Amino acid sequence: MPESRGAIFVAFLMAAIVALAIVFPDVERRTTGPIVVETTGTSSGRDTANGPFDALERNEIRNTVRSYLLENPTVIVEALEILQASQQQTEQRRSSDALASHMDRLTKAHRDPSVGNPDASVTIVEFFDYQCPYCKRMAEDVAAIVAANPDVRIVYKEFPVLRSESTLATRAALAAYRQGKYQEFHLAIMGLRGAPSETAIMRVADRLGLDLDRLRRDMQSPETEQLIQANYRLAQDIGVRGTPAFVIGDQLVPGALDADSMRALIAEKRGG
Repeated sequence: MPESRGAIFVAFLMAAIVALAIVFPDVERRTTGPIVVETTGTSSGRDTANGPFDALERNEIRNTVRSYLLENPTVIVEALEILQASQQQTEQRRSSDALASHMDRLTKAHRDPSVGNPDASVTIVEFFDYQCPYCKRMAEDVAAIVAANPDVRIVYKEFPVLRSESTLATRAALAAYRQGKYQEFHLAIMGLRGAPSETAIMRVADRLGLDLDRLRRDMQSPETEQLIQANYRLAQDIGVRGTPAFVIGDQLVPGALDADSMRALIAEKRGG
């Protein structure tokens, strides 16, 4: 059952229980068994083996529940809000646990490109794609924030999830990292208009003075492929489903951020 339909079903069930409690105050919902009706005798001659209600009573209950929900539609809204809050709390706990268990993979993997003070008090981990428009929009802001804050470090997690050009650009960026030109190359590719074609990528690499033959070899190396696959697995493990996504301190922040929001989060983590 899809999650939205499941939520509606749970909400309806909760509303039905409320209605039953109002209409039949002598019905007790026990946590250790089915609904039981307390009786003082068997003079009615009813066969209770098939349940506490006969067909007529069940029909009356359905009609009563329907009428109650029509007269009190906010019951469903309240139930959905409770369910949503519970799901959010569960997801937050799951995310916090996952981040804690994978923090070394996030912040201490020596193969990952990073910029800033290795001993910074706040580390930002960014999962991004070179064709993601929000990633492109944020690239200069992220670099500027790190440059202006000596106690902030950024770890770049190449996460190509869009098209083949994304993977091509990722391979080239990781190869540029081996020649000590990652940040310059990263920002240049983010600044390209349109898809990062091989021609455009090599033009950028040449302008930055990279060894193009070595770049091509490193793009196809097993180490480059292993790092990309490791990033996919890590993203799955911590619940990253798209780009951009940030881990700031001990918090996963999916989606784009403006510069002021990122500075506020950094200040919050720095204070902690």
